[in-house]
Amino acid sequence: MKKSIIIYGPTAIGKSDIAVELAKIIDAEIISADSMQIYKDLNIGSAKITQEEMQGVLHHLINIRECNQEYSVFDFINDCKKSIQDIKSRGKNVIICGGTGLYIKALLYGYNCGNAGKDNILRAELEQLATEDLCKRLEGLGYSIKQDDKNNRHRLIRYIELYSNSKQKLEKSKQNDEFILFGLTGDRKVIYERINNRVDKMIYQGLVEETKYLMQKATVDCQSMKAIGYKEIVPYIEHKDSLENCVNLLKQKTRNYAKRQITFMNQFDNIIKIEVNTKQQAVSEILDYISKK
Repeated sequence: MKKSIIIYGPTAIGKSDIAVELAKIIDAEIISADSMQIYKDLNIGSAKITQEEMQGVLHHLINIRECNQEYSVFDFINDCKKSIQDIKSRGKNVIICGGTGLYIKALLYGYNCGNAGKDNILRAELEQLATEDLCKRLEGLGYSIKQDDKNNRHRLIRYIELYSNSKQKLEKSKQNDEFILFGLTGDRKVIYERINNRVDKMIYQGLVEETKYLMQKATVDCQSMKAIGYKEIVPYIEHKDSLENCVNLLKQKTRNYAKRQITFMNQFDNIIKIEVNTKQQAVSEILDYISKK
């Protein structure tokens, strides 16, 4: 199959299970498009796929950074393209699976990563600015800021670096037809219930202990510690709130995130939406579509 498959959707809908089942059928390897599963030691809170759940299917871009390191959308595009080339060189098909919408969007619309590096002097200056001022500065450079970008200081600063130093445009072009994008949807009540159950399972599996361990290796300002699943638990560890309140907040934040992921699908020009009832049904619909193509 010449085209690579992308499976995108909200957290807890079952993307990984569907991707693994599909990969076994079409002889594919999976590239993770999850901005937190790239980090080592972020296992429980990121709902990282386990070796057992991979069922022998080779996965890429998981556990490739330490928890105190940064990783950007530009790093992802470069790493993803290298992985695609590697997988196809061995005669395998490619499935890209994850819920980080910006990763998928950047890949589909061919954002120009170039070789723009960090500017430590400029970055030090930008770090002193309020988020609102960062937005104004970026808009002044001609970039139309998306809603998802507005409160992400790390992303805003990186965009300004790119614009200031390389004059690269990050606006989208025509959607890349080398990919087939499937968007998984489902009943929101069911998704929210699965999220609540998943969070309860995370606590049982040791999310508090994992967060304590990560706090010894990375500061709360690190990119990894800003992930949903960890930052909500920190107040409990620091004796600033009860575990019950922190868990309820984590559930709420995760549900809100899932809602944003679903809405994000509207930003894609060509997306095949699959209403997920069961894993087998979703896989069958994807296979039907690609067989016709």
